[in-house]
This record gives sequence, structure tokens and C-alpha cells, in this order.
Amino acid sequence: MGLQGVNYLAPLLVWPYLMVVLGAEQFGVFSFGIALAQYLMMLVDFGFNLTTTKQIALGQLDPFKVNRLFTATMAAKLILLAISAGIVLIVSLLPAYSAYKPIVWITWLMVVGNTFSMFWLFQGLGKIRWVAVINAVMKLLILPFTFVLVKTHADVQMAAWIQVAVFLGVGLVTVCLTHSFGMAHYVRISMEEVREQFRISWDIFLSNAATSTYTALYVVLLAYFVSEAEVGLYAAAEKIVRCACYLIWIPVAQAFFPRVSRLSEANPAEGRQLVKRLTWLLCVALGIVGLVLAVGVEPLTVLLGKDYAGIGRLTAMMAVVPMMVGIGGVQGQMGLIALGGKQEKNAYRNVYLTAGAVALGSVCVLSCLFGAIGAAAAVTITETTVCISMWMLNRRK
Repeated sequence: MGLQGVNYLAPLLVWPYLMVVLGAEQFGVFSFGIALAQYLMMLVDFGFNLTTTKQIALGQLDPFKVNRLFTATMAAKLILLAISAGIVLIVSLLPAYSAYKPIVWITWLMVVGNTFSMFWLFQGLGKIRWVAVINAVMKLLILPFTFVLVKTHADVQMAAWIQVAVFLGVGLVTVCLTHSFGMAHYVRISMEEVREQFRISWDIFLSNAATSTYTALYVVLLAYFVSEAEVGLYAAAEKIVRCACYLIWIPVAQAFFPRVSRLSEANPAEGRQLVKRLTWLLCVALGIVGLVLAVGVEPLTVLLGKDYAGIGRLTAMMAVVPMMVGIGGVQGQMGLIALGGKQEKNAYRNVYLTAGAVALGSVCVLSCLFGAIGAAAAVTITETTVCISMWMLNRRK
């Protein structure tokens, strides 16, 4: 958990510097490229980070099964990587996004690196600390180059290349470790096994696609309605909120998901108790984070500059988001996916499909009317909807 926390602390230290040096307009361009890359990473992940992780966690003592799962999942991810390249080509050709064309091709290389990072394999085998160490070391070594090489708003592409270097480095080292230690090997499989992984992960993919509507895709949609400078203002506020939230939530999720998955068969009652304790832990921890976001960000405008005047109003509007994400995440990923079966997975999917529709409608309407403020309000509405829905489903279960 501590090592994963470093992975989110490092960007939290770098983003404020980029906000200041690039200015709101170029930070908006940079954030657009990062947001599109994150959306495409979701596409390539396709839910394998939950479904394949659970399959490997339950069958990790059977190398034959692990190798077939590994090969089928990687084949599926390579197919999706090719599709992601086609999406970048389409976006780069749209006139409304002409200002973002160079950056999207650079940041797409993050998707390539992420494809070969194979977190799902290490997590399923109970060796997530290896990947956590690699991630932490890469970010601590590479991200400081931001302070050396990015000096003005004209260095926006260099800032993107530094982000890319982290993902490519992690992917390369992970591939080397996987083969050096014999954790999994490519074997001959049928196309039917690849299709089976798509089928198993389909519901999770739909959920993640809906979720990405109000995480990564919000910046892309907002860019259609407002200027690059306002995109930068919203992206800065959203990054502060998400980084503060994920600094706590993601390490907890990655550390405990395999354990809860195993308890789903070995001791379901203990699994439910663990989910309950994690819910209370995140409620308290992320509630404190929300209080800080509500009252403590506006003074940062002295450091960030006049381009970011009003950022405190945006973070205050999204202050409840971290607690909603944490509670909803535990109740959904662990309470429904890790402990549940097909019925619970369908319910999980339906919550996010509903949330995606709410997000898409609210961001288009509110962003058109109120710009960045509208997008912040839409995020809060959507995350609260998800949290309440997941909690109610677990209560019913």
C-alpha cells in the first residue's frame, strides 16, 4: 500500500509545477492528451485488471492455467491497442481538436507502455509489491526531469514525453521480470480462448467505459465547449481532487482485491467483514481529504498564478468526490465483484451504465451552460449516484 501510494504522491508533487510553468492554456493542451491516453488505457485494460486478476488469484497454483490466461489476455490487449491507434487517428483529424493534434500522438505511447505493464498478472499472483517498487522507482527517477527540462509554456511536448518515459520504462522492466523469473509464458492457444476473456470482461469493460465518461473523458468533452485555458483550470482542479483521492483509494484496492477474491471461496463471512472495515477506513480517511479540499486549495492560487484564480471554488464543489469514490469503490469492486458472482457483476455493470448516462447528459448540459463549474458539478452528481447505488446493492445482498 505504501509503495502504491508513492506512485500517486510523485505526480501530486509534479502537477502543480506543470500548472505554473505551462500556464492554464498549455496545461489544458497537456491535460487533453493525458485524458485521452487514460481513456484509451481503459479500453486496452478492458476489465482484465479485475476479471483476469481474479482468475489468476484463484488458480495461481496451476502454471498451465496461468500461462493460458496470460497468453489469451495479452493477445486481447494487443488487438485493443491497434484499435486505440485508430481512435487517436480519428481524433487528430477532427477540426475541433486541431490544437491538440501533436500531443495526442505522443501521449498514445503511454497506452503502449501500459499494455505491457501486466499489473493484473503480478496482482493475481500476489506479487504486486514487485510492480509497485518498479513504478515507484521509475516515477521517482524520471519525473524529476520535469523540473529540469520543462521551463516554459513552449515545453508542453517535453512534459508529455517525460510522462511517456515512465510508462514505457515500467512496461519494459515488467516484461523482463515476467520472463526472467518465469512467472508466465506464452503458449499456443485458440482464438476461442481470447474471445472467452473478452466475454468474461465485457460487463466490467462497460462499467469502466461508463466510469471513464466522468473521469478521463470529461476533459475531452469539455474541450469541445470551452477554451484551452478553461480546460486547463478544470483539469488542474480535477487533478488535485483525483490525486488526493487515489493516493489512498488505489493502494487499498490493489492490496486487498486479491485477498477478498480468495476469501469469496475460502471464508465469505470473513470477506464481508473485511469489506466493512475497509469501507469505514476509507470513509474517515477520504472524508478528511474532502475537508482539506473544501477549505485549503484557494490559497494555492498565490503560487499557481492568476491563470488559476477560482480553482478553490472548483475543488470545493468536488470536495465530497474522494469519499464517494472510496466508499463506492469498496462496495462495488470488493463487495460485488470480488465476493459476488454473475448476478452481482451484472448489477455492478448496470450501476456504471446508469452513471455513464447521468455523466454524459449532465456534463454536456452543465458544461455548455456553466463551463468548468458545470463540469465540476456534473462530477459530484455522478460520483454520488455511484456511491449510493453500490451501497444500496450491498445492503440488499
